[in-house]
Amino acid sequence: MLRSWSFKVILFSGLSQLLAVGESDDGWEHKRDENGRAVQSLKIEAPAMTEEDQYGYNMPDKYKCDSCRAVMFHIDQDFRKKQPKSRRLKSWEYTDMFEDTCSKAFEGYGIKLLNGENVLSGPGLKDEVAELKPGMGAIQMGGDNWKKRLAEECRKIVFEKVGEEETYEYLYSQLKAERDTNIKDFCLKEAAYCTAGPKTPPKPKETKKEKEKTAKEKKQPEKKEKAKKQKTEKAESTPKTKTVNSAADSAAKIDVQAFLRNLASKHGSSSDEYLKSRTHSEWEKLLVKVAGKIFNTQSEEL
Repeated sequence: MLRSWSFKVILFSGLSQLLAVGESDDGWEHKRDENGRAVQSLKIEAPAMTEEDQYGYNMPDKYKCDSCRAVMFHIDQDFRKKQPKSRRLKSWEYTDMFEDTCSKAFEGYGIKLLNGENVLSGPGLKDEVAELKPGMGAIQMGGDNWKKRLAEECRKIVFEKVGEEETYEYLYSQLKAERDTNIKDFCLKEAAYCTAGPKTPPKPKETKKEKEKTAKEKKQPEKKEKAKKQKTEKAESTPKTKTVNSAADSAAKIDVQAFLRNLASKHGSSSDEYLKSRTHSEWEKLLVKVAGKIFNTQSEEL
């Protein structure tokens, strides 16, 4: 499958500490070549993409905190543009606003190498550029995969982790108090996507012997699991018609009550949970919540 990537070079100007000849204040290395001509150089580094970075629908855990900051940056921007001065938004209005932001806001995101570690980068994470060492630059590697991951994280944060009503109340309270929204505080306390204190130090690299030992340890349970699976397959005598019948049963038409009962049981609730009487606003919230769960389940099955 072909995969498209976008590249963006982010440069940081400052006093270079790497210059051996001709130091200057612009962050470039100034020197002369063998012919006496003036030349400039600046070290640019690109991130090494892991399999988790390249493939899959879910945001890798190491980028979760920054993904929350990026999400709330755009949510807050759109909220302040669309919130009227004269009144509060109705529930359906801010729900539509959040959905629209989650669907369209995340162009220009990707990862880059910062101080030897891959980090999420994009329009809502500008402050990380200041962390680049003087005389250094970074290449951002992005693509549609990061846009889709951030869109999904946006829906999880607003509609599942925090709740659209609670998110709106938080943003509205900051606006009424004439304060800038504290995005880091929201991701730490409300969304619980970030942790306080310093980051966990990276694990030390394994030596060659340690890698070989780890590989052997992994192979042993795999062999046992394979033997167990083969034994189970031989013991099974279930006729194929049972699978066909199950597929036919799942394709059979059912009414909406039966569907909602089955769906509630599938989501770990009592069978009557989705049939209880609710207000118009409560039904809207339930439908959004259920739709999110169905979407996540189908994404994992793909």
